[in-house]
Amino acid sequence: MKKLLLLLCAGLSGAAFAANGVSVTFHLNYPDAGTLAPVTVSAGNALPLAAKPHPEREGFRFGGWYTSAECLPSEEWLFGTNSVGFYTQPTDSMAVEADMDLYAKWIAPTPVRTAEDLDAMRQDLKGWYVLENDIDLSGIANWDPVGRYEAHYEFAPGEWWTQAFQGCLDGKGHTIRGLSLTQLLTDKSGLFGACANCEIRDVNMEGTRIVLTAERPYVGPLAGILKQDDGCQAVIRRCHVTGTRLEVKTTNSEGTFHSFTGLCGGAWGGLIEDCTATGSMDLDLCGAGGGELYVGPFLGEAYNDTVGCESDFDIRIRFSTPAANGLKAFIGGLQASATHVVSCTAKGRIEVSGNPGSPEIYIGGLVGSERYGSVEDCGSAVEIVETGLPSVQVGGIIGEFNQSYGMIGAAFGTKATELLRCAFTGRIRLDGAGTEVFGEINGGGKPEPLSSPWGISMDYKITDCRYDPQR
Repeated sequence: MKKLLLLLCAGLSGAAFAANGVSVTFHLNYPDAGTLAPVTVSAGNALPLAAKPHPEREGFRFGGWYTSAECLPSEEWLFGTNSVGFYTQPTDSMAVEADMDLYAKWIAPTPVRTAEDLDAMRQDLKGWYVLENDIDLSGIANWDPVGRYEAHYEFAPGEWWTQAFQGCLDGKGHTIRGLSLTQLLTDKSGLFGACANCEIRDVNMEGTRIVLTAERPYVGPLAGILKQDDGCQAVIRRCHVTGTRLEVKTTNSEGTFHSFTGLCGGAWGGLIEDCTATGSMDLDLCGAGGGELYVGPFLGEAYNDTVGCESDFDIRIRFSTPAANGLKAFIGGLQASATHVVSCTAKGRIEVSGNPGSPEIYIGGLVGSERYGSVEDCGSAVEIVETGLPSVQVGGIIGEFNQSYGMIGAAFGTKATELLRCAFTGRIRLDGAGTEVFGEINGGGKPEPLSSPWGISMDYKITDCRYDPQR
């Protein structure tokens, strides 16, 4: 889904500072707090995301900048530009035409004690919510995710994800039980649909059931998609999602993207730290062409940091009808794709079968597709079983080094994509009907360094990794 390509454009979208321009003053907006240093910007231009201050106040959460001290929802001032396409074409921006004042909004915590309280989070997507007890959602046949994803969000900063959850949920170690998704009300679905520059911490989820037929979902018990802007923080920390059951039938076609996980459907930036995911998944994929499929216990399509996480999932995927050339499937014991993964472990089972025609299928005991960055101090004890597939690439730690995304990482300054101190102690059984590629630690072995006529380059390294499968 070209997620990282949009970042190349985002860097071009902000207005540059000008020595002689209009001035914006930031009022902290509580007693005796004063103001921050003003910012000067060229008249008629938007305030760039890099210019947005993120102040702190004890006992409160910062909720954005507004044009009056009352901080009414209609008065919020958004930074940067909501753009579309690979070349920044503004569709929405807030131009500063004259000297102006902005006021900080401060949010106090709101207690959440019932299913109704949890549902009410959608009424203030910037709120700070604190669970005060366990909550049972089993009486709700189909949960409506908190926070929506809009089609134009793919090329917009999280600042402009105005229908997404941008607040904080502090679970205090309490458990949300029995969430059920049986019909998609939004393409990105879970407890939360879309989340941008938010914090979800210390939330346990137990017994989630996702049983549906869908065409283009990003689905996970906790969230459909996580987005982080530069200079902001999007965090899922110390969340434990156990006993999840996914039973999904989906149809692929040209240009469709599917992501099925046990935690979060995808992450475009952000940090997932000290979390666990356990459960099972049965996925039936049919259709006649193209698209991409992401499957993993933690994350699907991911360009983020995953640190100190553990998974134990039983995944079964069947391609029930032949798919036309062009389908790409990324399947991992921890997550489907990745940039940075540190100190994580995976166990469980991945079984893939059927007749998908001539797709590209990449299976890794930890990560299906490593885009760029590093996988460090990780281990996989996953059992991988493949039967009947005409073409597949399998590795104990990663299925592939993806060189197309690697070039994007190189353009951002990544000098090497590395596997460091990783070990595979699981089991791999391949019984395909055609071409199988197997490379122990990485399915395709170590690629040659990337280079381009424009001077962009990146090396690949596999260091101190161990392949010691069960017999």
